Amino acid sequence: MNPDFFSYDAYLERYKMFYNEEGDGRPSILSEEQFKGRLLLKECYQAYEDLVQTGQIDRASNYYSQVINKLENELAMADASDNLHIQMFEY
Repeated sequence: MNPDFFSYDAYLERYKMFYNEEGDGRPSILSEEQFKGRLLLKECYQAYEDLVQTGQIDRASNYYSQVINKLENELAMADASDNLHIQMFEY
């Protein structure tokens, strides 16, 4: 896997790996401009984490399913909240 996870080339590699079979519901490949426009995922994870930390579990769950999950699918990230947790939140 491409070590530069947030590069467009890494996205294309992930897309080909995760969506290697034709199927309904598969998002179309993003252009490089569209891809860059969706890289607000770090901020989305932070908002989700803030909701969880403040005990707003129902809102956090809804936010994850309505916002984060859609972005993860578009960016071809399988279980990205686990895979990127350290990179996203470690300071």
